[in-house]
Amino acid sequence: MYKIIPHPNNLKFVEFYNKNNFHVILSNYGASIYQIGTVDKKGVLEAVTLSPLMVNYYYNPKYYGLTIGRVSGRIKDARFNINGIDYHSTPNERENLLHSGAHTLAYKLFDFDIDNNDDYTTVTYKINVKDMEDDFPGNLDFRVIYTLYKNEDTLDVRYLAISDKDTLLNITNHSYFNLSGNLKNTIEKQVLKINKEYLLNMNDELIADGFKKVSKEFDFREGMAISTYFDVLKDTLIRGYDHIFSGSEPLLLSLYDKESGRYLEISSNYKDVVVYTNNTEGTSVFPNNVYDKPYLGIAIEPQRYSKILNNGLVQKSNELYDYHITYKFSIKEE
Repeated sequence: MYKIIPHPNNLKFVEFYNKNNFHVILSNYGASIYQIGTVDKKGVLEAVTLSPLMVNYYYNPKYYGLTIGRVSGRIKDARFNINGIDYHSTPNERENLLHSGAHTLAYKLFDFDIDNNDDYTTVTYKINVKDMEDDFPGNLDFRVIYTLYKNEDTLDVRYLAISDKDTLLNITNHSYFNLSGNLKNTIEKQVLKINKEYLLNMNDELIADGFKKVSKEFDFREGMAISTYFDVLKDTLIRGYDHIFSGSEPLLLSLYDKESGRYLEISSNYKDVVVYTNNTEGTSVFPNNVYDKPYLGIAIEPQRYSKILNNGLVQKSNELYDYHITYKFSIKEE
């Protein structure tokens, strides 16, 4: 069951409930996941994402739920080279380019179609970006396809893109999760598990410059509470996690909140993932009059960022970009 919620300033939200009371709200702004709600082990439905009030969704400095592209992550000095041609964008984080700057797909309004079937509903967001309109080469035909199942608490996301010139592409979703429900607690006690044995080494500007094996503070392969090493991490420049995990296998990640019983599995054909623990206080206000604060949510951003080290983000002209992310929610009893 779904309905469309119109909002001022051309915002439109698509609200979906399934038979299990799984609740998802999507938005045409940034082809985004505005909010996800799931039941806890007692059957209580609560939000499990950081979602600013609808009236403030245009003001979104931390990219809550937005689709990030053409290039998520940081580009050093806001410069890149394709086929011997130098391109330069306007920096938005010191001298560097973060999440494609002011012209990112995250800040655009998308057209959309809805296809309702017996077992699932798809919402397809689409946009055409002109050559150099966003400081990147190539006319880009881009689609985000969300599939919501009527009998499963699962949300599938698929990114399809094609450009008529060689360009850069690294697209992800920037949702922040907190499985406590309605932001009752921070994410510090929630257990994170990631099947990644490497980190991208980063300099003081958070620009990646190589790989290294995970040390104990970053080894989530067996799962550990997010705050296990916070006493150490809070004294660093980043003040928590804002790191790129990498490995040779497709991504498998899980997040678990023991108190609520909520369990989230994220899988993808991307092999890298950025994990950011919302390390700074913000100005956004969430439902129930909750104000943004450090460690209120964890951003989990599957992508192919490690390819930036060898210019591997180049997407050849007329070659299909095809990646997916699956979010599967359940209850885990101990």
